[in-house]
Amino acid sequence: MPEVYVHAVEGRTLDQKRDLVRDITAAVVAHFGSPPEAVMVQIVESPKHHKAKGGVLFSDREAPRT
Repeated sequence: MPEVYVHAVEGRTLDQKRDLVRDITAAVVAHFGSPPEAVMVQIVESPKHHKAKGGVLFSDREAPRT
């Protein structure tokens, strides 16, 4: 049974997570030949104050501009 773990900072919507696990499952099926029901995907979310990049907590970073 293939297992895929995705580590990410919190903040994605439920629909984004659904789309991600669907696409990851499809990729594992296509490349490993596993049946979809055998593929396990787990999203491991971290609070923004528990994760940093470049020495700066994600909670301290400026919000992205649109």
